[in-house]
Amino acid sequence: MLNFLTANNIMDMVGLDDKLKSMISKQFAIRDKLKPVERRLDTLDKHIRHSENFRAEITLFEAAERYLKDVLQGHFDAKKLPPITKWKVERDKLTADRNKLNQRYISLKDEVKEAEQIRKSVDTIMREETRRTQPKRAHDMEL
Repeated sequence: MLNFLTANNIMDMVGLDDKLKSMISKQFAIRDKLKPVERRLDTLDKHIRHSENFRAEITLFEAAERYLKDVLQGHFDAKKLPPITKWKVERDKLTADRNKLNQRYISLKDEVKEAEQIRKSVDTIMREETRRTQPKRAHDMEL
């Protein structure tokens, strides 16, 4: 707890709250970046799967041809292979990007959990300290 507070130059609850809000904001930003990457990866996987089917038997050929005609909107020529290599390169890059974002997300998620626990501990300590000092003040006022 002390290491976290010291490393982040946190001196009070406002600073802890600000750090926690910042961490949560970053966590959500990463999550929002992951969503389109996941969608694009799903699309690329589908493109690639159907493109590889294109080379197989006639039944698969027809299904893949319909799919590719729809996806590529008239730019599909059954005599030429679709841009599988290009899609795979893009998919590999997006997979690497997703893995980096996932690592950052998981790390930040763990840090947020730790910071929330620290905040609860600090809050408990402060409440206990307030309880201990209040009776003394009342007693001091009687004197």
